[in-house]
Amino acid sequence: MKKFSDLTEREVLAVAIASEEEDGRIYMSFAENLAERYPDSARIFEQMAEEEKGHRHMLLELYEHDSGPICRRFGGRTSKDSCVAARLG
Repeated sequence: MKKFSDLTEREVLAVAIASEEEDGRIYMSFAENLAERYPDSARIFEQMAEEEKGHRHMLLELYEHDSGPICRRFGGRTSKDSCVAARLG
């Protein structure tokens, strides 16, 4: 495994994109678990998940601007949200 300091700019962006995606999933999980008992807190986590989604899309656009498209077709459709991790090659 490479040290972070040895990653290329492209690889750093891919790691950041994956991190934003994972953070969004974590926040939504918190929101779902809190929704019934603490709806106000759940809404905050939902808003945080939306912010992560925005960050992820911004990073995807930067990546694609610098390196070209990173998405492959999955099941007959293309999804930016499902095609980050394997694009480091």
